[in-house]
Amino acid sequence: MRLKNWVARKRAPKRRSMALFSARRMPRCVLFALLVILATAGIAFQSVRSDEPRKSPIHFSFRPIPFSLNSSESPQRHAPETMAGGVAVFDFDNDGNLDIFFTNGADINTLQKSSPKYYNRLFRNNGDGTFTDVTEKAGLAGTGYDTGVAIGDYDNDGYEDIFVAGVYRNTLYHNNGDGTFTDVTEKAGLAQPDKEYGPLWSVGAGWVDVNNDGLLDLFVVNYLKWDGSKEPPCAFEGKPEYCHPKYYKELPNQLFLNQGNGKFVDISASSGIRSHFGKGMAVGIADYDGDGLPDLFVSNDKLFNFLFHNKGNGKFEEVGFETGVALPEHGNLISGMGVDFRDMNNDGRPDIALVALDSETFPVYQNDGKGGFLEITAKSGMSLLSNPMAGYSVNIADFDNDGWKDLFVSRGDVQSPAMAARRPIDQPNTVFRNVPGGKWSALTEEAGFAAVPAKSTNEADEFPAKTCRTGSRPKPKSSTGRVFLPAAPPS
Repeated sequence: MRLKNWVARKRAPKRRSMALFSARRMPRCVLFALLVILATAGIAFQSVRSDEPRKSPIHFSFRPIPFSLNSSESPQRHAPETMAGGVAVFDFDNDGNLDIFFTNGADINTLQKSSPKYYNRLFRNNGDGTFTDVTEKAGLAGTGYDTGVAIGDYDNDGYEDIFVAGVYRNTLYHNNGDGTFTDVTEKAGLAQPDKEYGPLWSVGAGWVDVNNDGLLDLFVVNYLKWDGSKEPPCAFEGKPEYCHPKYYKELPNQLFLNQGNGKFVDISASSGIRSHFGKGMAVGIADYDGDGLPDLFVSNDKLFNFLFHNKGNGKFEEVGFETGVALPEHGNLISGMGVDFRDMNNDGRPDIALVALDSETFPVYQNDGKGGFLEITAKSGMSLLSNPMAGYSVNIADFDNDGWKDLFVSRGDVQSPAMAARRPIDQPNTVFRNVPGGKWSALTEEAGFAAVPAKSTNEADEFPAKTCRTGSRPKPKSSTGRVFLPAAPPS
């Protein structure tokens, strides 16, 4: 997400929490999770119908989009190569049609976008089911190795702005309202390196009004301390392979308070956020205890998850263990990836859906209405269904319009294709349908995901970044964008 980790939304009141996230260690297929974003955001496409009756109540139709992700995979297997690829869907020009923005990688040795193949891309929705690449006109090609994106109107001018998270550099783009964006990172006070840790590796972020003053503040999710010149020695059959996160040190997350004048102040330390070190992958935002203040759930990679309870006055208390969400019920650390934080069982209280890697399951936490959560992963059937899967982004939405929220999960594996003999690298996306009785039903082929393999881009360096290609599964260094459109539920 990276991808995300990524969540899309419709335009909301200014004081409503908003966030998009990159997915953790983007799988080699880098499935951007566009299907869930487009479906839940209500993007302007006509539903796809078939004369043949559908066996599945949830089904998506494949559409290509001209974007190619390039993570600059190297023989040295540098950690950021597994993380590039965030996506956001939002109406940047206020024409009523939702547009698509992708983040992209860079040269892994310089962390610079030395070629158009590394450009971030903005696609304008033409309103007829097609998109036009307006990246260069908009000024959004980017400069560094970008991994995540968050959308929010931080200055309340009526136009959505873009925050891009990346390796050693984050970027805030102000929407000028004329189809162009301006890099205001330094002006906004977001360009300074950390005084203790230097430049940080950020993987995602969330816009949220933490103090209910009508201004969106910024929570930045940081992953781990990485130095390309000191990569840990991890090998498979004598060749370098991507290392387990345990070989890297933790980092604190950051919280920036919006001053209302285009500038932000770092309140990470004073708020209590900075005192908790992790390997963050995503943030979910919701008022879980109904006190009128938004709280923050952060999924961590092979560490305890964090739940930051908003106490007001710019203060947060970490209550992951007290509320029952720090660990799954089996008590083992998991590779926490994407997260979504919203009501799943229609009781009006936000619940938590979390995804992880294979043999770790996708934990589901139900809000008990008493300030805590009950894990229902096994009870709901999710343990059995998700155990063989690896997930990166998750989205809670009602895909079949039956009144009950379903779960979409983008899937894949972190390791390179060299590991295919030992573990399932290629994994299609899955939607888990919420069925009567509080159970889940996993739909993959039935939902139309397994029918379209990831696109091969073995010769991606020879093609411009906007070329969309077809074939078999991609090399980790590159993959093409894909869109799945919701088909009409069977009548």
